[in-house]
Amino acid sequence: MRLATLVLGLGSLASGYTILDTENFDTHVQSGLWLIKYYSPTCPWSRRFAPVWERVYQNLEDNSVASDVHLGEVDCKANPALCVAASIDGYPTVVYYSQGVNQGEVPGGQSYENLANYAIIL
Repeated sequence: MRLATLVLGLGSLASGYTILDTENFDTHVQSGLWLIKYYSPTCPWSRRFAPVWERVYQNLEDNSVASDVHLGEVDCKANPALCVAASIDGYPTVVYYSQGVNQGEVPGGQSYENLANYAIIL
């Protein structure tokens, strides 16, 4: 339940954060730079990662250099086809997309420092 509250809270913080599903994924991700978190709401690692992901989002909101980077998330329980298409084999996984093309998993993608630095250099 705590994760659901956090997810809903993030979704309402600003328009730069998007909850992605099979209906809207292609439309959103086809343009721009995206960091997308793939997770499972039942996974303890995903629940532990949620505050880290929120900090990354907050950092991007505060950093005008990274204003072109969008953050999103995909619930793999609700959208398994998206996770299969992205070759997700564990949760949570953060993947970088550029103009709709999967560029691969973000190295060290569960560390706040790695994610924040990666987003700024994009």
